[in-house]
Amino acid sequence: MAEVSKQLGVSPATVYKLCAQGELPSTRVANSIRIAPGDLTAYLGRSRR
Repeated sequence: MAEVSKQLGVSPATVYKLCAQGELPSTRVANSIRIAPGDLTAYLGRSRR
C-alpha cells in the first residue's frame, strides 16, 4: 500500500478509500489489499485526463 500511495502522491488512507469506493480495483488477500500493476496504470490514465 505504501508503494501505491507514493506513486499516487496521496496517503495510504486515501488509497484504502479509493479501493473501498471501487475507484481503484483491488483484491483482498488475507489481511492485505493487493492492487494489480495494470489496474494502477489504468487508474492513473483515467485520473490524469
